Amino acid sequence: MKYKNYIFDLYGTLIDIHTDTKQIELWEFMSDYLEKKFDKKIEPKKLKQEYAKLYKAEEKGLAKAMNTKHPEIKVEWVWEKLIGKEISDVEMSELCNTFRTKSRDKLERYEGVAELLSAIKEAGGNVYLLSNAQRLFTERELELTDLPKYFDDIFISSDVGIKKPDGRFLQMLIDKHNLKKEECVFIGNEVLADVGVATAVGIDIVFLNTYNHPRWDLKRDFKRCGADMNKVEIVQDAPPKAYSIIYR
Repeated sequence: MKYKNYIFDLYGTLIDIHTDTKQIELWEFMSDYLEKKFDKKIEPKKLKQEYAKLYKAEEKGLAKAMNTKHPEIKVEWVWEKLIGKEISDVEMSELCNTFRTKSRDKLERYEGVAELLSAIKEAGGNVYLLSNAQRLFTERELELTDLPKYFDDIFISSDVGIKKPDGRFLQMLIDKHNLKKEECVFIGNEVLADVGVATAVGIDIVFLNTYNHPRWDLKRDFKRCGADMNKVEIVQDAPPKAYSIIYR
């Protein structure tokens, strides 16, 4: 086994997912939900607009506070402002999971993922997750795809206020577990986020071209994130074929 530590992205790498937050039906549902649960009446179109406006405002403030171009807020901050009062953790979890479920029309683990992660663990390797995500969305989706049992640790960007490609996010994982960079590899499907964060801290990267981006787009984006092409392995085939190439 070439590496000791395998650090995985989640969405588009281990899980195939599709969400749509633009559909007005979602906001109609959430408008009814807020009124029934919290006696807060906001018309669907206004709710959608206010959500986007507050989200951007929270990002702007956090970017300044964290000194980053890549902030990751907690989505619950937005919902509490929309509701106009604090609500319990249980109520917030239910709200966020309801929103996520209603906006999601696809969620499935890629074929071969369980076998791959099991093989790495059985061979003595460590498996970590580093995902740009909202904790209140992702915990449930990890459970639904039966993935938590494979990870030695899980890092979610909303927990720390920054996201990939900010190298500090990945460095937190490396520092916590005292990992040697030469023993680490990152596996992901986004050039700017995944190749970018691996490049920022100086570890090898396997790029899965899950969505079959054209070669010229990849070259442009690799250049933008300053990747050393000698440290990037590009896998053109989407999972599960890619996984036979990742694992050595």
